[in-house]
Amino acid sequence: MFKKIIIVIVLLLTGGVLTLASASGIIKIPILASVLGTDNPKNLIGEVDPNLYKDVLVKGDITFTGEINKYCLTCDVAYENFSPLDITLSSAELSSLLQATNNDFGPLKEIQIKLKDNDQIEISGYANLEKYGYNFSGPVYASGSIFKSGSSKISIEIEKVELGILSIPDKYIKQGEDALNLLLNQQLSKMTDLKIDSLEVSNNALHFQGIYPKSASAK
Repeated sequence: MFKKIIIVIVLLLTGGVLTLASASGIIKIPILASVLGTDNPKNLIGEVDPNLYKDVLVKGDITFTGEINKYCLTCDVAYENFSPLDITLSSAELSSLLQATNNDFGPLKEIQIKLKDNDQIEISGYANLEKYGYNFSGPVYASGSIFKSGSSKISIEIEKVELGILSIPDKYIKQGEDALNLLLNQQLSKMTDLKIDSLEVSNNALHFQGIYPKSASAK
């Protein structure tokens, strides 16, 4: 279902912030982590309607079994009913969907997506990594691009990453980007019938066309 491709493709770009931060060692420094955790996430698109995600489900003919907050980034979810999907979503729709699925149980909350043009995207949110063994909770930000790299593969290029007010040094970006793309395509490979005919960000919207699971159940 389309929510999963958003989680895997879009949210993993935000997850790149965590990958890069871990690689840099910044979140292993308690004093820095405390200082960096004092700011709010960047406001990229204004206030997000918490009920707008319901329009996404209708638009994509998507069926969730159970409560929406059980479909977070780290939640265990089973997918089925692979069917043709042709859908275009706005920044506000994606942000509402990701907040609905992650604000209660996900490691990233208050997520905002800003879709731009030429496959460019910005993501902000509030991360709490304590249960993952890192002494950090605070705002994160990433910008980069997303594009199709195969019939069932996606590639992400990361341009900038910020942890609070501190930018991650460029020398760590490539390391984190490689790890992120490996994780991304490992996740997509679990969807054996996935087919990506088209994936692009243009005119401030995300367009996906292909074969994707439209039903899901939280375990």
